[in-house]
Amino acid sequence: MGCGGGVGGTYRGTTLRVNRMETTRPSPETATCLLCGAEASPSLHLPRFSGASCEACARRLGRLLVKAPSLLTDIWPLLAEEEDPLEPEPRVQRADGSVVELRQLTEELKRDLTVEERVKLVGIYGEIGLVREQLEECGRVLVDAPSAALAQRALDVLFSQELCSPLGLDPLRAHLFPS
Repeated sequence: MGCGGGVGGTYRGTTLRVNRMETTRPSPETATCLLCGAEASPSLHLPRFSGASCEACARRLGRLLVKAPSLLTDIWPLLAEEEDPLEPEPRVQRADGSVVELRQLTEELKRDLTVEERVKLVGIYGEIGLVREQLEECGRVLVDAPSAALAQRALDVLFSQELCSPLGLDPLRAHLFPS
């Protein structure tokens, strides 16, 4: 079953595009969480590392992606895509005639989305090449996911071969559990 979207973007001049991400299912079996070392039941698969995460670590990761995505660029290099400070933010006109920045309107519209709708948004962002937004939206899904199945869909994107650094496990542990 597909995740509902592809992955795209540019990293160091290379265009990344994967038409479809496969979705794995959380396992009801107990596994050891690669991040904290605790038993994970259900265990959430981390495709890049062929291991598992517990739900608590997945939520912790989601909170970090939402609050401080720039800390995670060593794990997800595409989070480092910088916006051009000289390029003005697009402005749009609302139905009532007021004019606001596109970013503000987008945030307002996203506030009312369900977690299921946010998972779909993750796929849409991937299809149109907004990988940074896709990764950040995965964080929001992880924070609010009411089920392991929805969290798994976000983890499948985050820990894909295309987006996650193969050296990302140790730095991620350090970010999740600072000394």
